[in-house]
Amino acid sequence: MTRHSIGQLNDYADGEAVARDVDGLGVVVWRDGDDVCVVRNHCPHLGLSLTKGPGGFSAEGGQITCPWHSSRFDLCSGDNLDWVVGFAGRGMPRWSQKLVAMGRQPSPLTTYSVAREGDELFVDL
Repeated sequence: MTRHSIGQLNDYADGEAVARDVDGLGVVVWRDGDDVCVVRNHCPHLGLSLTKGPGGFSAEGGQITCPWHSSRFDLCSGDNLDWVVGFAGRGMPRWSQKLVAMGRQPSPLTTYSVAREGDELFVDL
């Protein structure tokens, strides 16, 4: 693992998620007060971006929604909260969810450790 600076705590607004590139890897940084969490900007369903897609970038309340198939994830634990409940940012009937899931089981996001030295933030990749 290599430690990378991701800036100062005040570079991130409280309650906002920000897409960043860290040494060529896309991540999403979430700040909740003095806590900061980092997840890979990569949905475990089809490997697509969590911040670019037909459903738009949607993150609030410590959760991010995939813009491709509307799965929701916890931004700190990476836990899957809903698995494939839509397509291209739109809801869909329950009967079709298994089709869009393409046989894949619910999976968590990849999370990364964040260290803080003063107000400087570092992520271990």
